[in-house]
Amino acid sequence: MHTYLQLQDLKQISSWSSKERLTTQVIYDRSKQRYAAAFNERKVRVWSEEEADLNNVKGYKFQSLLYAILQYGDLPPILVQQNGATASLEWAIANRKTWTSKGITKAKEKLLDCQLIYLNGKTSLFCLTKIEEIYNCIVVKLEDDSCLERVDTIRRIELKRRSEDLVGHVVIHYKNNAYLLTLWSHGRLYSHFLTGTSSDPESSKLISVITNINTNYPVVMTHLNETIIAVYGADVTDEGAVLMIYNVQFKLVQAAQKLKLYTKDAKLWKVEDKLLLAANRHLAVAPYHLAPQRIAAMLGSSLRFKNDENDADDIVVIQEATVAQWDKSQKWTRHSSIGRIPSNISKQIHTYLNEGWSDSVIQETLIPSLTESGDVASIRWCLDTFKDLPEKLLVDLLAFALNRPDKVFVPVQNGTTDSISKASNSYSRNSFLDKVFSISYSSASLLPHLKTGLTFDEVLKLLEYLMYKLNEEMDSLDNNLEPSDQQLYEWSCMLLDSHYQHYLLSQDAHVLELFTRLNSILEEHFQFLQDLENLRPMIDRTNNGKSLRSSSRKHNKFYSIEEIKLY
Repeated sequence: MHTYLQLQDLKQISSWSSKERLTTQVIYDRSKQRYAAAFNERKVRVWSEEEADLNNVKGYKFQSLLYAILQYGDLPPILVQQNGATASLEWAIANRKTWTSKGITKAKEKLLDCQLIYLNGKTSLFCLTKIEEIYNCIVVKLEDDSCLERVDTIRRIELKRRSEDLVGHVVIHYKNNAYLLTLWSHGRLYSHFLTGTSSDPESSKLISVITNINTNYPVVMTHLNETIIAVYGADVTDEGAVLMIYNVQFKLVQAAQKLKLYTKDAKLWKVEDKLLLAANRHLAVAPYHLAPQRIAAMLGSSLRFKNDENDADDIVVIQEATVAQWDKSQKWTRHSSIGRIPSNISKQIHTYLNEGWSDSVIQETLIPSLTESGDVASIRWCLDTFKDLPEKLLVDLLAFALNRPDKVFVPVQNGTTDSISKASNSYSRNSFLDKVFSISYSSASLLPHLKTGLTFDEVLKLLEYLMYKLNEEMDSLDNNLEPSDQQLYEWSCMLLDSHYQHYLLSQDAHVLELFTRLNSILEEHFQFLQDLENLRPMIDRTNNGKSLRSSSRKHNKFYSIEEIKLY
């Protein structure tokens, strides 16, 4: 039985039954709008979605054993034999009785995995093979139309390392080049150049050492983009498994999810913005979101590592940093750019900076105690100085700004309000909210905290304030205003997404009135942008020294007639 599911809600759309054993994955041929798969390693069937019983579908029998049917994007599918011979599915079916090929493998060489590489308009086949205990990587270019293998372009790489076993691999594309990443039993992650336009194709290059996965067991990997891969393997504690997203370029773990059970023969695929993990006789669907990379967060995460003195592994991870003094004639002062530190947190700040703490860890340590004591001045200093604020703290600060009394936001000196601060309103509730709304964040990380960290009434208050900011009239076109209109739009969308069920179920007239006013404000903004769009051609004509109005004597003509005297 073959089932066709919808990933959004895992509902079954259709299913097909067959008596024969399925030996390849089912692929969908977009060019022909049909499904295809191999059965019993020798027969290929193609069918439409309306079919119910595959036993009634014609099968095309081949002379050689079939290994896989591969597809890359919208390109036609390619049929691969167990000896590595290839052909387009349409060509292979039409020539199945005469198609013979020695393939690309040697005697007693077993094909373990294969996939297509598409670079610069050309298609190649990557194969991972094994002869006895030695792994090999084979890359061969394919013909343009028939997709037959070009034997004269075969490139073979032997994958062998002393006292190490291959536990995982994945192919990635980076800058018009294809690379094979191999993970070995000691945790080393290597890169091998496969094909492309690189001027320096190194045969093997050490990328990093993976320490949070037990590489004594098989590991499954798949690529997400040019620099990020998804990895599934056993946990280092030998309890359960880990599914993580790893940044190959910066050698950092961007996300990790622990699972209860580990399966050696697990499968991992990427489908659109979801990861499909087949393990423990279950299919798990894990949505993922690759947020824009923030260098402050990535540098901070690279500083958090642990050293196990009882580790018997022969690999030692060395993390060193060297401070370069470019101008020795000038006196260099450490952390001189952070400005004047509030006296009540000065000692802690210097300690954390000297120990190399990241911005996010410093704020996670300081801000909870500062919000508890109501020290708005120190919180503002942290927000102005440190750039990487965790999303949970961002939501906590929104709740802090809404629930604290007004007196907390006005500095008091000698029993009286500071006239300068009061005049500039630097610590008012509104200026504090403006600062929080201007902080960068990851929408995928922020949304869960908004759902759990704020009540519906608090969200309505924030929407009221955002509407006030959107409707506020400015005296100047200052680019440094915080927050910007774009940030106000994005925050409005986030608050609508986080509590959309509350809006739908609410019968409060105030909520309906709030949405009516929001719609009116957005309409005014849209009209303003439309007016600017209409104004742009006039500005361009003025800059080019042309009249704002074209001459009425000039007429547009599709052709012109000119009389030429030849003699």
